[in-house]
Amino acid sequence: MKPTMRLVGAACVAMTAVALSSCALAGKSGAMQSYDFNSIKPDPVIAAMVPQANRDTLRVAMELHYSPAEFLDDANQPVGYEVDVLKALAKVMGIKEVQFIDEDFDSIIPKVNEGTDDLGMAALTLNKERLRQGNMVSYVEAGYSYATQRDNPKEFDPVSPCGFTVAAQSDTTQADTLQAASDQCVLIGKSPVTIITESDQDKLISQVDQGSIDAIIGETPILAYNQAKYQNFEMFGEPFETAPQGPFIAKDNVELAKAVRAGLQKMMDTGMLADVLSPWGEDTIALHYATLNPPIA
Repeated sequence: MKPTMRLVGAACVAMTAVALSSCALAGKSGAMQSYDFNSIKPDPVIAAMVPQANRDTLRVAMELHYSPAEFLDDANQPVGYEVDVLKALAKVMGIKEVQFIDEDFDSIIPKVNEGTDDLGMAALTLNKERLRQGNMVSYVEAGYSYATQRDNPKEFDPVSPCGFTVAAQSDTTQADTLQAASDQCVLIGKSPVTIITESDQDKLISQVDQGSIDAIIGETPILAYNQAKYQNFEMFGEPFETAPQGPFIAKDNVELAKAVRAGLQKMMDTGMLADVLSPWGEDTIALHYATLNPPIA
């Protein structure tokens, strides 16, 4: 069992020329050339918005088993499109160092709210429950998809998943969606969905690839990346329930939340956000407006 908190790659994520050049390649998916972070200059207005307590170091809680958003490369260093977004954002905000903390997914928000970490980033969908607990800033938008073994040999039906064994990362909105579908199956007199949950989504994807689980529900960008990575893993059906995602900041740290929103907006306005996401093939999910605590239907 992995520890509930682990400081990962502290030397690698410091905002210095030596550290950033050493982090330019991601290992497990092959060489991945990241954005040139050294070209980013701090915005003095945005830097002045950052609380004094966060100006030297920003501690970021992540679940580092969620490729390509955030994961560990062959050198055990954090990489991924959200890792790169945060490195660029820290430069814009004038923050000297980012520390990526490997947390269990369901502990990210509690750790931020108790002050152990400053910000949570883990492809977090904005929803009413999370917004009740703290501040969130929308910066990308993504939907859910299903995936099966290639050619769907078990004939999984996303319209009627009743009776199938389907996986979802634990404590996610995808797991909630799957539970709602299972409840509907029971309501109409059919067999419930056998739901398999696990905090490490990569393990679930591997089991779908091997055929021990019929299907998985997950973020469309995440599943698309893994479709290219695994030989027998294939997305199935059309994306659905598209929603904004973004970082989580404690309710009592509104100043940091406002600075994060301003930094992300500048990245959007200058095209930097799309450029940072582009090497990971995720530039199309970037939003044009960063919104702090948007209304959620």
